[in-house]
Amino acid sequence: MIKIKGVKFSGIYCGIKKNKKKDLALAYFEKPALASGVFTKNRVKAPSVIITKKRINNPIQALIVVSGNACVCAKGDYEDSRAITKTLARHLSVEEKSVAHSTTGVIGVKLPVEKVIDGIPQLIKELKDNYEDFAEAITTTDAYKKVEKITETVNGGEINILGIAKGAGMIAPDLATMLVYIFTDAKIEKKALDRALKEAVDCSFNSISVDGDTSTNDMVLIFSTGVANNKEITIRSGYKDFLEALKKICISLAKMIVRDGEGATKVIEINVKNAKSAKDAKKIAKTVANSPLVKTAFFGEDPNWGRIIAAIGRSGVSIKKEKIDIDIQGKPVVRNGIEANGFDERGLKEALAVEEIQVEINLHAGKASTKFYTSDLTLDYVKINSSYRT
Repeated sequence: MIKIKGVKFSGIYCGIKKNKKKDLALAYFEKPALASGVFTKNRVKAPSVIITKKRINNPIQALIVVSGNACVCAKGDYEDSRAITKTLARHLSVEEKSVAHSTTGVIGVKLPVEKVIDGIPQLIKELKDNYEDFAEAITTTDAYKKVEKITETVNGGEINILGIAKGAGMIAPDLATMLVYIFTDAKIEKKALDRALKEAVDCSFNSISVDGDTSTNDMVLIFSTGVANNKEITIRSGYKDFLEALKKICISLAKMIVRDGEGATKVIEINVKNAKSAKDAKKIAKTVANSPLVKTAFFGEDPNWGRIIAAIGRSGVSIKKEKIDIDIQGKPVVRNGIEANGFDERGLKEALAVEEIQVEINLHAGKASTKFYTSDLTLDYVKINSSYRT
């Protein structure tokens, strides 16, 4: 198990979740950690997002996560979030502005904030090097904990990166109902940390979709304790190596979130090639990924490529139909905008009976490309989300 020196974790049940699973998590930094964050673009933002966004450019000494209640669009939500961070700061003897905060769960329900506040002393008491309780406590409808870790040599020293995420439904670009926390012991300058997180998020968490919904509480945070023995990473020194390691963590966690999409049975990788621009490539990939018709076709293992080309056509991107090629599972499906010669519908249907599916869309319009990840849309998704509050 990778240990990030300088940070301890805990997770407990404080009384929020009806199933009595862990619902309150804490990460505590022995010395204030360098931090950076990326936040939801939903215009309805939870107080935890507003608070943390204001504080994240300061050194952070603690992160507290409430799971099971979003603490948004309910009376007194901002005051409740402030009460949580203020109480934690007092118990830890740290400044309140050094406390980051997240919430996740049902929107519009009053948070039983007194249960959180009463649980804080026990949460602090349970702090330890092991992150498993933390990873469990941040989940909601997740089927499993999502953890990824890596050790790399960067700038002459060994660094560790640990990523912990939650997310299964309401997943779409610009962050979805996901919380992601990345911890590293690397010595790194703030400018490099900020840029690396944005780049890594763009090709991972902002390149996935489960159902096209973007939630109110979502954030990706990274913290550096700076206690590794590497030479400080800057934009000019060691940045590319650190970025590649961070991308591996983020892409792996992003795919876990897609794989755990509520009721999902398949992960679908959409690779758009030779677009006129990166913006065009991502717009097309996103449109295909969010199409309910495309997603249900893959659930039914139906090789209905017409749904894919229709999604491409309504993406808003200027394309030439007669230049479009589509491959599914490496098999030619469309060539020059029409069904490929020798298209084997039965063979492709059999090839779709797997958990991971690859779709390649070649626009022959330029040199830009992107990869995007989505899941199929199943009957279980409807069942899970029609009874979420019960």
